[in-house]
Amino acid sequence: MVTRKTVLTALMMVVMAAGIMGSGCGGGSGGVDIIVDGPVVLSHSFEKGDVLKYEFKMGTQSGIKRTAYEQTIYTQTEVKTTCTFTEVTDADITMRMLFTNASGSITVGDRPEIDKAVTELRGNELEFTLEPDGTVLSWTGIGSAEYLEAGAGQMAVLLYDVFPPLPDEALDVGVSWTTDYDIPDLSAAVDRDFTGESTYVVTGFKNKNQIDCVVINRHSDFNFEGRAEQAGEVWLMEGEGTVDGDLFLSMEDASLIFSSGEMKMTLTGEGSSVAGAAASNVVEMGIVSSLNIKLVE
Repeated sequence: MVTRKTVLTALMMVVMAAGIMGSGCGGGSGGVDIIVDGPVVLSHSFEKGDVLKYEFKMGTQSGIKRTAYEQTIYTQTEVKTTCTFTEVTDADITMRMLFTNASGSITVGDRPEIDKAVTELRGNELEFTLEPDGTVLSWTGIGSAEYLEAGAGQMAVLLYDVFPPLPDEALDVGVSWTTDYDIPDLSAAVDRDFTGESTYVVTGFKNKNQIDCVVINRHSDFNFEGRAEQAGEVWLMEGEGTVDGDLFLSMEDASLIFSSGEMKMTLTGEGSSVAGAAASNVVEMGIVSSLNIKLVE
């Protein structure tokens, strides 16, 4: 018997076979192994006026299936940002992320085009509110930017990794901790719930880009409920997903130096928020995204 889970698994296999696995996630972590004297106490060091510059790269392949219709879309996004800490208190931290450059492409079939929704991010700012341990409490500032409304929240998943939550205990190889995975909405125009759990495990110590780092492997399992969009059509969907990857955190101040990972989602929904859609229109979506962040000068 063909079940909904079987259909979604098959859809995901089609998406993965289309080439997203070759888009650069995971394999380029690099770094040189180093020896440290005992466990490392790691905590985020936030100071008002501090500036960090990050480059984000994301490649996404999404496949959608409904009655008598299948479509696969590939998107590539690259943004550069300047992040400035504007307020630091014992209760929370405020950081403003300026998108200094943004470019992207979208390919449907064999027709690649410039993704204008990405380029419109240039010059805009996104404000982060963080807990002292790095947990993201909220994002504000851009409002209803088209790019932040697209897809199923992949950009939120990527940005959430900039400040991974850290434990109070000293870190050594094999130390692990678990946190809730609860990503806030990037835009007021969407209502997406990512809820689940993340497990972090210290796997080693490396020097990357002349910076001594703690290397942490992260695995997240989550349930998703909310808005998903593809090629201008919008559905209310639910499903599940995972995020896996490695984080390189500076041993000096716990700032993110590099991260590489992959997100997978399988979603299903019935009906559509698009006018004229049939109520019986069952929609299934599979998404695979490569997620990469790099600290730049």
